[in-house]
Amino acid sequence: MEHRHRIYAFISKQLVNPADVEDVFQKTSVVLWKKMEQFDHDGSFFHWACGIAFHEVLNFLKAQRRSKLHFDSELMHLLAQEAAEEEELTQSRLTALRHCMSLLSERQQQILRRCYMGTDSITEVAEGLGRQRTALYKQLARLKQKLLGCIQKRVSVIGGES
Repeated sequence: MEHRHRIYAFISKQLVNPADVEDVFQKTSVVLWKKMEQFDHDGSFFHWACGIAFHEVLNFLKAQRRSKLHFDSELMHLLAQEAAEEEELTQSRLTALRHCMSLLSERQQQILRRCYMGTDSITEVAEGLGRQRTALYKQLARLKQKLLGCIQKRVSVIGGES
């Protein structure tokens, strides 16, 4: 369950039709459940699951020979590799975001949470903080720039270490 959305995204990057993505995801889930005892708990569950998902995508495409659109296996391998690399980058960015958020003051974190994770509008947040809406927008823009710079620096440092 922890990796459900990531596996679904991995599959969706390889198929066009959302209904097909859902079908392949369901088949992948069943195969994962059946093969769970084969999983090496010292390895990455996500990468193991993506390998199974990749084979389920290939099986699905073989079964869909009636379709006008066919991808050869070399292209499918390339798409799967790119999806895996994109997932790794997304995860490193999320890790960097968490780190960079921790560097902000508690008040700055609170403002970001209220604006982006809450249900209040910007106007409601500004009123709650006793601020003008335009001032809050400017502060949010500065905070986003600060976070973006921190994330880019952090990802490049982490990327350089590997």
